[in-house]
Amino acid sequence: MRAAILVAVLVLGGCGGAESEPSEPVPSAGQPIPGGGLAVRDAIDSELDGLLMVRGYLIERGGELRLCEAILESSPPQCGEPSLRVEGAAQAASEEYVSLLGEVDDEKIVVSTTEQG
Repeated sequence: MRAAILVAVLVLGGCGGAESEPSEPVPSAGQPIPGGGLAVRDAIDSELDGLLMVRGYLIERGGELRLCEAILESSPPQCGEPSLRVEGAAQAASEEYVSLLGEVDDEKIVVSTTEQG
Protein backbone atom coordinates (compact mmCIF):
# COMPACT_ATOMS: atom_id res chain seq x y z
CA MET A 1 0.00 0.00 0.00
CA ARG A 2 2.81 2.42 0.85
CA ALA A 3 4.46 1.72 -2.49
CA ALA A 4 1.21 2.55 -4.34
CA ILE A 5 0.87 5.84 -2.46
CA LEU A 6 4.50 6.72 -3.16
CA VAL A 7 4.06 6.01 -6.89
CA ALA A 8 0.86 8.10 -7.00
CA VAL A 9 2.61 11.04 -5.28
CA LEU A 10 5.55 10.87 -7.70
CA VAL A 11 3.27 10.67 -10.75
CA LEU A 12 1.09 13.56 -9.60
CA GLY A 13 4.15 15.61 -8.66
CA GLY A 14 5.57 15.15 -12.16
CA CYS A 15 2.37 16.46 -13.74
CA GLY A 16 2.50 19.81 -11.96
CA GLY A 17 4.91 21.42 -14.42
CA ALA A 18 2.81 20.72 -17.50
CA GLU A 19 1.06 24.09 -17.37
CA SER A 20 4.14 26.22 -16.79
CA GLU A 21 5.24 28.73 -19.41
CA PRO A 22 8.16 27.72 -21.62
CA SER A 23 11.42 29.35 -20.53
CA GLU A 24 12.14 30.52 -24.09
CA PRO A 25 9.63 31.93 -26.58
CA VAL A 26 8.36 29.45 -29.16
CA PRO A 27 9.07 30.67 -32.69
CA SER A 28 6.18 30.91 -35.11
CA ALA A 29 5.96 28.60 -38.10
CA GLY A 30 8.66 29.03 -40.70
CA GLN A 31 10.92 31.15 -38.52
CA PRO A 32 14.55 30.24 -37.75
CA ILE A 33 14.98 28.28 -34.53
CA PRO A 34 18.09 28.76 -32.41
CA GLY A 35 19.86 25.53 -31.54
CA GLY A 36 20.70 22.18 -33.01
CA GLY A 37 19.87 19.86 -35.81
CA LEU A 38 21.74 18.15 -38.61
CA ALA A 39 24.54 19.87 -40.46
CA VAL A 40 23.64 20.70 -44.06
CA ARG A 41 25.93 17.93 -45.41
CA ASP A 42 24.35 15.36 -43.05
CA ALA A 43 20.84 16.42 -44.09
CA ILE A 44 21.70 16.10 -47.79
CA ASP A 45 23.24 12.64 -47.19
CA SER A 46 20.39 11.48 -44.93
CA GLU A 47 18.07 8.74 -46.11
CA LEU A 48 15.39 9.66 -43.54
CA ASP A 49 11.94 10.61 -44.78
CA GLY A 50 9.90 13.46 -43.33
CA LEU A 51 10.84 16.61 -41.49
CA LEU A 52 14.44 17.23 -40.46
CA MET A 53 15.91 19.98 -38.29
CA VAL A 54 18.85 21.38 -40.27
CA ARG A 55 21.34 23.97 -39.02
CA GLY A 56 23.42 26.42 -40.98
CA TYR A 57 23.76 30.05 -42.01
CA LEU A 58 20.79 31.72 -43.70
CA ILE A 59 22.07 33.84 -46.60
CA GLU A 60 20.28 35.59 -49.46
CA ARG A 61 22.08 36.45 -52.66
CA GLY A 62 20.57 37.25 -56.04
CA GLY A 63 17.02 36.77 -54.77
CA GLU A 64 17.69 33.19 -53.62
CA LEU A 65 17.66 32.16 -49.98
CA ARG A 66 20.10 29.39 -48.97
CA LEU A 67 20.91 27.50 -45.79
CA CYS A 68 24.70 27.18 -45.90
CA GLU A 69 27.10 24.86 -44.09
CA ALA A 70 29.58 27.72 -43.74
CA ILE A 71 29.76 31.43 -44.36
CA LEU A 72 32.72 32.67 -46.40
CA GLU A 73 34.62 35.74 -45.31
CA SER A 74 34.00 37.98 -48.28
CA SER A 75 32.18 41.21 -48.80
CA PRO A 76 29.29 40.63 -48.96
CA PRO A 77 29.45 37.27 -47.14
CA GLN A 78 29.01 34.29 -49.47
CA CYS A 79 27.49 30.87 -48.91
CA GLY A 80 30.01 28.09 -48.31
CA GLU A 81 29.14 24.68 -49.75
CA PRO A 82 27.31 22.49 -49.26
CA SER A 83 24.09 24.45 -49.11
CA LEU A 84 20.34 23.99 -49.50
CA ARG A 85 17.94 26.27 -51.38
CA VAL A 86 15.22 27.37 -48.95
CA GLU A 87 11.61 27.11 -50.15
CA GLY A 88 8.32 27.52 -48.33
CA ALA A 89 7.45 30.01 -45.63
CA ALA A 90 9.15 33.36 -46.13
CA GLN A 91 12.39 33.69 -44.21
CA ALA A 92 14.50 36.68 -43.43
CA ALA A 93 18.17 36.21 -44.28
CA SER A 94 20.09 36.72 -41.08
CA GLU A 95 23.62 35.54 -41.92
CA GLU A 96 23.43 33.97 -38.45
CA TYR A 97 23.59 30.34 -37.38
CA VAL A 98 20.02 28.99 -37.25
CA SER A 99 18.07 25.74 -37.53
CA LEU A 100 15.16 25.19 -39.92
CA LEU A 101 12.54 22.43 -39.78
CA GLY A 102 11.62 21.07 -43.19
CA GLU A 103 11.82 18.32 -45.79
CA VAL A 104 15.15 17.97 -47.57
CA ASP A 105 14.99 16.85 -51.19
CA ASP A 106 17.21 17.46 -54.22
CA GLU A 107 19.47 19.95 -52.46
CA LYS A 108 16.59 22.09 -51.19
CA ILE A 109 14.76 22.35 -47.90
CA VAL A 110 11.02 22.99 -47.98
CA VAL A 111 10.33 24.72 -44.69
CA SER A 112 7.50 23.24 -42.64
CA THR A 113 4.46 25.37 -41.94
CA THR A 114 3.73 23.30 -38.82
CA GLU A 115 3.38 25.40 -35.69
CA GLN A 116 6.06 24.75 -33.08
CA GLY A 117 5.06 24.10 -29.50
